[in-house]
Amino acid sequence: MKKILILLTCLTLLSCKAKDKTDNSGLQAAAAAKTSVAEAHGTSSTASSDPSKIDLDLTKMSATMIYSTMFDMLVMPEDYVEKNIKVSGWFETYTDPQTGELYYAVVVPDATACCQQGLEFVWPGNHKYPDDFPEPGQDITVTGIYKLIENDGITYNYLDASSVEF
Repeated sequence: MKKILILLTCLTLLSCKAKDKTDNSGLQAAAAAKTSVAEAHGTSSTASSDPSKIDLDLTKMSATMIYSTMFDMLVMPEDYVEKNIKVSGWFETYTDPQTGELYYAVVVPDATACCQQGLEFVWPGNHKYPDDFPEPGQDITVTGIYKLIENDGITYNYLDASSVEF
């Protein structure tokens, strides 16, 4: 009986230890990926003073890295504020049913195309929907400055688009 109790205790400790290791390695991998992305694209903690310089070019990354970086942009938006970001995906719109306001987004799938991550963009100027925009689902590349705005105590992020290509 004593041997069984010791064996169960060891298995419990090992399974908890293995779980902790997996959780930590996942966090470490995410941190390493974030560092790699920053190094690969020359990003720093300060915003670029040259608006034509792309701080983060998601169009040159694998599908997994694009999806992961866009998720990180949602979780840690302060790391990306005022960065000039370029992203490709497909165009989608959303109409708020309560206000009727129309929103535009570039949507990027993960590597298996089972999940999608969208990033709203605002295209300054006299652009009218649908005349000046692509059809929903059409490929699009958006370049712009990553911004945060607070509305009713909720922080939202979006790209202030300087270029929309389709």
